[in-house]
Amino acid sequence: MDPNCNHMNEEKTLKSSVSEDNFFLPNFCEVHSVFVLCIGAELIAIMLILATGDVLWASWDELGLLSVLVQWIVFASAGMLCLSRHSLAKLSVPVAAFLAYGLIILTTAVFSGFGQYLLIKINYQWGTSPQTIGDFVIRCVLISGIITFMALRYFYVQQQWKRKIELESQARVEALQSRIRPHFLFNSMNIIASLIPSKPKLAEQAVEDLSEIFRATLRDRGSMVSLAEEWHLCRNYLRIEGLRLGNRLTIEEDLSAVPQDAAIPMLTLQPLVENAVYHGIQSLEKGGTIKIRGIMKENLISIYLSNPVPPPSQARSQQGNRIAMANIAHRLNLLLGSHAKLKVTVTQHEYEVLLTFPYLRSET
Repeated sequence: MDPNCNHMNEEKTLKSSVSEDNFFLPNFCEVHSVFVLCIGAELIAIMLILATGDVLWASWDELGLLSVLVQWIVFASAGMLCLSRHSLAKLSVPVAAFLAYGLIILTTAVFSGFGQYLLIKINYQWGTSPQTIGDFVIRCVLISGIITFMALRYFYVQQQWKRKIELESQARVEALQSRIRPHFLFNSMNIIASLIPSKPKLAEQAVEDLSEIFRATLRDRGSMVSLAEEWHLCRNYLRIEGLRLGNRLTIEEDLSAVPQDAAIPMLTLQPLVENAVYHGIQSLEKGGTIKIRGIMKENLISIYLSNPVPPPSQARSQQGNRIAMANIAHRLNLLLGSHAKLKVTVTQHEYEVLLTFPYLRSET
């Protein structure tokens, strides 16, 4: 088989998967979605019974029959949307919403008509006055139409909100990536240029470290990497800064107590280390020590990073530092959930950052 054909098929499959992931309707083929629909359908049945105004304890028969009917309609509609999801995801949002709405209304008409037909056969009627199949179908279709419209609107707004959050997160990562470049790039190039005549091996190592850092800035915006890979990037950065600061920069690192395959958003530790150098060590005449240690308790990983700080009169502007911290905290919460937190503690002589996140095994 032609390898180019395989490559094209893989690309088509990937595009299709991405398209379905961005589709505004939930995946009704998943067990979780079916369970939520089951609960929602029963709540609708109870609400409809309460709306009739009949004596509640005398309505158990109707509640049972209505529950069966509503569950039929809901599950059949979910099945139709599940089977057609792949095709609907390829269409524009208005067309897909219109077709999904039509499928649900059609399913409601068919099952409500069939249900009323069975009730007529057994001489059972809803309420005090008999209803024809047509009247009952129209009533069910109107109720279903209102509920379906509200549900589709909710799914669309939720998808747009999620998309907005993702775009905002990408913008925050891009801000972190871009802030690595200006001052650090020029300082690194000057260091490399000065090392080439006298220490070419050291200059070559610095070039390799610099290329690793900038390769990371070009990766996918939402990348999750292992803790080992993120710390490797930090070491590259610290080696370059060590060439510039010399004995003024000391590192005390102990991450042996945390799993190195833990997943962490790319460019999480590196900006924290850069802040420690730029706002702490660099501003001190005698330099100082950046301390990094990690612990794991139950399923939560905690990484402590601290550095000495200069007196307030010598301190640099903290605006960029606050922006970086806010960006990192936002991305942690978005990618790892509410258990991921970033806490900053500032004393007269020390700046400490506590990074906490759940342990998830990295795929890289």
